[in-house]
Amino acid sequence: MTKIVVDSGCDLPADFRERFPDIELEIVPLTLTVDGQDYIDDANLDVAAYLAHTERSPKGPTTSAPAPQRYLDAYQHNGSVYAVTLSSKLSASFESAFLAARIRADQVRGSLTHVFDSLSSSVGEAQIAIKIAELAKAGMPDIEIIKTVEKFVIDMNTFFILDSFDTPVKTGRMSRTAATMAEFLKIKPLCEGVDGEMLVINKTRSYQKAVQQMIKLLRLRIDDFSDRILAISHVYDYEKALETQAELMAAIPFKDSFITQTGGLCSTYAMRGGVIFSI
Repeated sequence: MTKIVVDSGCDLPADFRERFPDIELEIVPLTLTVDGQDYIDDANLDVAAYLAHTERSPKGPTTSAPAPQRYLDAYQHNGSVYAVTLSSKLSASFESAFLAARIRADQVRGSLTHVFDSLSSSVGEAQIAIKIAELAKAGMPDIEIIKTVEKFVIDMNTFFILDSFDTPVKTGRMSRTAATMAEFLKIKPLCEGVDGEMLVINKTRSYQKAVQQMIKLLRLRIDDFSDRILAISHVYDYEKALETQAELMAAIPFKDSFITQTGGLCSTYAMRGGVIFSI
């Protein structure tokens, strides 16, 4: 049996375990801190309450990656183990997961523990976990799974459309003046994961224009969408996500699509009303 380990930056579809009952799954949580209060980003986290705390706090939230031991505990398994983490340029989660994999290799000779740097987050991580599960379910050998998924990671596109500048201002990444001006002008930045970093690639005057820009970019980059899944996560704005899904599916012939809600970690940075896309 194959085991997949992801960190809590991964926003999986609700039916993942149902679709892959023979794949063992474990989620390793990050720790989110607001005003000295720690929140464990696991299934017990009240994301709405946590988000409300971050919004009323005068200080920005901070996040802490899992310790290597937490990953080592998650790697306890008789078969092959694949880990998927947040981009190594965004979090130390990859470093912890990789160190734990090296320790397991020394402790359990002949075991396979491979860590994938997602170069992404949220549904980007989820897409990678799904790809691993599909290949393992099909019986592909481990070495071929690794080669196939590494290429999949490089070819993947991740976009963000933000609706709020609250967290960037509080964490000092954006001035209050710039944020106020952006909100006044109703600017909706289209952000993209580029080599594992999240960069603003276009500043549009509406959410709709940001979506259109994303469609244009995808058509320029991808010739064949027959094997592409459109994955969308949202921060408490299901209607926006649903409407955007319909628009994208009408414009581009994706193989399939799913919508999920962000967990604590991705809600921290996408903020209320934010939407994340992975293709």
